[in-house]
Amino acid sequence: MTTPKVLIIGASGTVGSKVVKEFENNSEGVTFRLATSRRETAEKWEAEGREAVVLDLNEPRTFPAALAGVDRVFLLTGYTADMLIQSKHLVDAAVKADVSHIVHLGVFTSRRDLIPHFIWHDFIETYIEASGISWTHLHPNVITDSTFTRTTLQETGSFSVMFNGAQQGWVFAEDIAAVAATVLREGPEKHASANYYLSTEVLTGPEVADILSEISGKQINCLTLDPSELEAHVSQIPDTGVRAYMESAAITMKLAATGQMTAQTVVRDDVFTVLRRPGLTMAEWARQNLI
Repeated sequence: MTTPKVLIIGASGTVGSKVVKEFENNSEGVTFRLATSRRETAEKWEAEGREAVVLDLNEPRTFPAALAGVDRVFLLTGYTADMLIQSKHLVDAAVKADVSHIVHLGVFTSRRDLIPHFIWHDFIETYIEASGISWTHLHPNVITDSTFTRTTLQETGSFSVMFNGAQQGWVFAEDIAAVAATVLREGPEKHASANYYLSTEVLTGPEVADILSEISGKQINCLTLDPSELEAHVSQIPDTGVRAYMESAAITMKLAATGQMTAQTVVRDDVFTVLRRPGLTMAEWARQNLI
């Protein structure tokens, strides 16, 4: 029996790099291939003894070689409206390559959200489901690592949120990666047609700062910014696809700031469903990283 091969798209990103780390720690039952849009990165990985390939989501001609011999794909796209065409072309190529399982990283959708990029993910997931390939969708809430990291807190002693003092659901990238890697290792026999929602706890930005300050013994401040500050920045983005995505992000922040994202201000910890352990809390992360 052939050992399944996993293609990790976005292997150098916030979540993708942690998926790679999970596989390096435990790749039992599978082999894996790292994908990047940068040739120099792929060459660096190959020099380190890793299997790597250049896959540019904006260049479908790079897909066949990247997918050759691949059974399972971790699919995530960039912060651009181009995610729609990127994902369609990738799924079409995966069908041709006889990929058996796609694990897609989406958003914490209610399927009824008034947010463009949430709806784009809904469409992408519907297309994946119609492809005939087995699928699993991961739905992370606000990824903590996109708001702060240990390094940024140590350097600045602060972080900012764009939804004023409103509550939001949070999850750490390492938990998303652990779930993704487990699903990819265990495959469609166990995880086909599953939607996993990842929202470990609901907190305001200031509440997060209080937790981090108490445990670290150092004052950590949360700057609660108004979504209008993001809008001013977005209008200056020259790339149409990126600007459209960030306009959608601004809509998200506005709805969150005014308490209209009730479907997202919930705890739903499918980290436990997959890993049989609860997701990492702010307090636990602080104890591991700030003491």
